[in-house]
Order: sequence, then C-alpha cells, then structure tokens
Amino acid sequence: MNRRDAFSLAFCIGVAFLCACAGPQSSGPPASLSPQAERHSWMVPNASQQDLVYVSNTDSEVTVYSYSQQTLVGVLTDFTQPMGECVNAAGDVFIADYAAKQIVEYAHGAATPLKTLDDAPDSPYACSVDPTTGNLAVANDDGASNQGNVAIFPNASGTPTRYTDSTLYNFQACSYDIHGNLLVSNGSAGPNPSLSLFAWLPKGGSKLVSIRIPGPQPSWQWGVDGITWDGEYFVLENYYVYRVIVTHGQAYYVGETQLDPGINSPVWIYNDTKGQGTELIGGVDDDSENGVDYYPYPGGGEATAQITHGIDRAFGITISLAQ
Repeated sequence: MNRRDAFSLAFCIGVAFLCACAGPQSSGPPASLSPQAERHSWMVPNASQQDLVYVSNTDSEVTVYSYSQQTLVGVLTDFTQPMGECVNAAGDVFIADYAAKQIVEYAHGAATPLKTLDDAPDSPYACSVDPTTGNLAVANDDGASNQGNVAIFPNASGTPTRYTDSTLYNFQACSYDIHGNLLVSNGSAGPNPSLSLFAWLPKGGSKLVSIRIPGPQPSWQWGVDGITWDGEYFVLENYYVYRVIVTHGQAYYVGETQLDPGINSPVWIYNDTKGQGTELIGGVDDDSENGVDYYPYPGGGEATAQITHGIDRAFGITISLAQ
C-alpha cells in the first residue's frame, strides 16, 4: 500500500467512524454543534515573525510550528486531504489538497488563504516553486485508471500547462533546482511501488525527458517518497536521503546521508543565509513514535529534536522563513 492509498484508507475509516458514532438522526445537528464547524484555522499573533514548519496530517489539518522551538503556533483547517507542500521566495506556502483537486496558498504565518488554484480534473500530490520565475509545478497522481501529469502554473496563478510522460504515467514528487530545471518522479505510483522512475524538464523546455538516476550501487533501485533541493543538490528521500545532481539531462550520484531512526515522509532542508542546507526535517511514523524529526545536514546521524504535538502521520512538510 503506497502513501496515498494509506492516507485515503485512514481518511475513509475516520469518516465511517464518525458516522457510526453519530447514529441515525431525523435531522442534522445545529451548525454550532457540528464537529466541522468547531474546527477553525488559527495562528498565534507573532507567528509571522518566526521561521515556521508546516505539516500536512492524515486528520486533514495542517499544523504549524515554530522552527526553532518545535512548539505549535497554529492550525489550518478546511482541507479535504492535504498532502505535499512547498514555499516560494516570499515565504508563501502552497498546500496540495489531493481530494479537493486544489492547491491552497497562504502567506507566511497567515490563518486565511491568499488564493486557491483549481487543479481539476487532476489530483495534486506534491509541488515545487521555480526560484527563477515563481512558476508553481504540481505533481498530479490521478490513480491507476487515469494518467497524471505535471502542471505548471505561471507565477503560481492562472491556467497551467500540463506535461505528461507515458513511462512514469503518474507523478508523486517534484523539485526545481536553483536554475529553474525541474526533476520529477512517479514515487510509488508505478506498477512496482519499490521502483521509482524519473523525468526532467529543463528550464524553458517543452516536454518531459525520461532520465536514469544512478544510486550508490550499480543495481540500485529507487523507491522515492519525495524530492527537494538543498541549495546545491537534489535530495531523494528513500528512508535515508541521497544527493544527486542533474546536468544537461545527465544524472550523477553524489552521496548519502544516513538518519537514525530514518524517515518515511517527504523531507525539507533548512538553508542558511548562503543558501546551503544545514538541517533536515522529516516525518517519522512507526510503532514507537509519530512526529517530525530534526537532523544535522549533510552529516545526518541521530535526530537532535522532534515535533510530536498534533502530528497525525505527516504527509507533507515545508519550512517558511520569516521575511
């Protein structure tokens, strides 16, 4: 079962449980008593003055934390199935709402959206913002019966241009590099969930080009959950994280960062003032813990801090810096 299917199953079970508990009624409850009505987005007054971590959760909420203190500073609601996240240079956060077929944009530290982008008929799984243009790339996974695509919204607005690839078929991960080139992957959406494939959209390109990315061993097969950019290299998340570089459509393996206990959710890299990654955060979900761990980067090793409050199986993570 891949991450999207697990999310959908948990969501459906939760809805069924609520309905079973409610029991038959002749009429709906008053709006003031509706569980949905009691869920309001909120943010502490000084949230915009802090570096923030945004986490998409299985319970359909996006929880927001102080990056330095790991404390809850806000909750964003009104999502159906929030998944991948990304951020632009201004600190605006984009959240892919898979089931709603929308991408919702929030200003840094804000509790109400700036705007909502319509991605229908596609289902957005992950996103990335081009640092050279502000264009928003959205990886769409439309299930086994429908081919997905990569949708590029110019300056994160308007009507997107959609790119398909018959080899990947669907898309679950994407990231721009500093030059405006886009690397995408089907993640676990292919017929073999443990075999991820990749494609490349060079800056100004008109089509996706399938590429092979070598791993640490010649026979290596990728099983990627996320892609991000650390200021110098693409970072592929596969329990540990792996650095690769793509030049003129040719990929090269750079190195590995081992993490203890490891991660199974898309990661995000905290970049210093020079644009170099210095810390990595990623989701953890196993029998013993459910949270977001902090690791030194690129050194890795044991987690140095953790967010646990309010985390319900993290499916998307991004860091928005105070401006």
